Amino acid sequence: MSEAKNQTIILKDIINSSWNGIGIIDFNSELKFVNEAFAPILGYKKDDILKRKLTDFMLPKYKKSFLELLEQNIQNRYINKLHIGCLRGDNKTVYLEIVVNLMSSQKLFVINISDITAEITEKNLVNKFVVQYKLDKDGYFISASEAFYKISGYTKEDILNKHCEEILSNNLESNIKDDFLSSITHGKNWNGRLIFLKKDSMEIYVDYMSNSIKNKYGDIIGYNAAMIDVTGEVLLKKSKDNLQKRVVDNEERLKIMSETMRTVAHEWRQPLNTISLTAQNLMLELEFSDEVNKENIKHILEDVQNKTQELSNVIASFQQVVEIKGSKKKRNIKDIISEAIKMVDLYDKDYLIEEHSQTQAFRTYPKELISAISAILKNAIEATISKANKFIKIQTYEQDNNIIVKISNNGGNIPDDIIDKIFLPYFSTKEERNGVGLGLYITKTIIELHLKGNIDVINKLDDIVEFTISLPMGALE
Repeated sequence: MSEAKNQTIILKDIINSSWNGIGIIDFNSELKFVNEAFAPILGYKKDDILKRKLTDFMLPKYKKSFLELLEQNIQNRYINKLHIGCLRGDNKTVYLEIVVNLMSSQKLFVINISDITAEITEKNLVNKFVVQYKLDKDGYFISASEAFYKISGYTKEDILNKHCEEILSNNLESNIKDDFLSSITHGKNWNGRLIFLKKDSMEIYVDYMSNSIKNKYGDIIGYNAAMIDVTGEVLLKKSKDNLQKRVVDNEERLKIMSETMRTVAHEWRQPLNTISLTAQNLMLELEFSDEVNKENIKHILEDVQNKTQELSNVIASFQQVVEIKGSKKKRNIKDIISEAIKMVDLYDKDYLIEEHSQTQAFRTYPKELISAISAILKNAIEATISKANKFIKIQTYEQDNNIIVKISNNGGNIPDDIIDKIFLPYFSTKEERNGVGLGLYITKTIIELHLKGNIDVINKLDDIVEFTISLPMGALE
């Protein structure tokens, strides 16, 4: 009997020296025994604890689930663990992990409690402030943090069993989207920038990272994903870029208009001089001649009228440069090319070669783009007019979200000393081979200033000259 008593004393010493709270409760959670660790964990004296039920210390929302755990443990001893929140004697909340085990008497439970407040507090902070979610192995939502719901506008019911692809924005580049979805299919970790759609269809930009979750056998059973909202940063950068682009555009517009005014002044100078001299001659004749020759006066006035029309034509030409009056429309580049070909009467010409790859329709100024392309075709026709085995070739295709138009002809290379100047207004005369005038100046201005594109020209072997036009498909959306 003495030996049994000694063993009981030793057992009590072991229990009391445990850092975990150990106790015994009945089916109603009344405390029958607690060790010494119970007191500091709950913040009450040991005697005060033994006068109450364990549920008396619990926050209201945990009481029902704890009593249900006791009932479940009677049926299945492996259902024995729960996280609960309790109110300490100092009115502070403490979070406990509690493990229950039905004693052999089938009347009492042994309980083991450990303080997990720090862990739960950290989890609550993560849940509240870290945007994260969990997917199953196929990419369907299992759960998400409170921060995710707050930033996305979705509720738990909205995303449960929804595939992550369903909240990706259509504006996400296809190669990034494919790579992201492929990582789920092949069980790989992934990080990068994604664009998600909120519940209200607004876009959010996130720096995203996901890691696979594996079971003890190494099988992938899901993915943990975390992200940082960088929408503000992205939109700020876009605003900055757009502002810079507007500044550059305005500077370019000012440059074009200044150049235009200089050219208009140059083009007006000769007709104005002619008109001035003609008017002076007419005044002298009227003042000093006794007999006025009506036919001569008529001839002089017709000459003035012709020169005035020249001035009007110059103004009309340069209006295209500084101002586009038409509206943007969605067109396919092949249709634009067809209209330009009609304009310069190239249809049914056996030396015309067309190669069109499949391209998407894009928003542009159709009338102006047709005019710009027809100017290049006119120069190609003039360059090849005396060529025996001539050709004019037009190619169109998509590349890097741009529409590309290549127009080439074998009418002879442009001299190296002027090829960099052919887009200047009135640079060359029609007497020069491959000479160009206002047409290519207007073409370059339309394409680069108004259509936000680019135009270049190069000499190639076999007397071939090739113009390349690049038009961004999204620039005018």
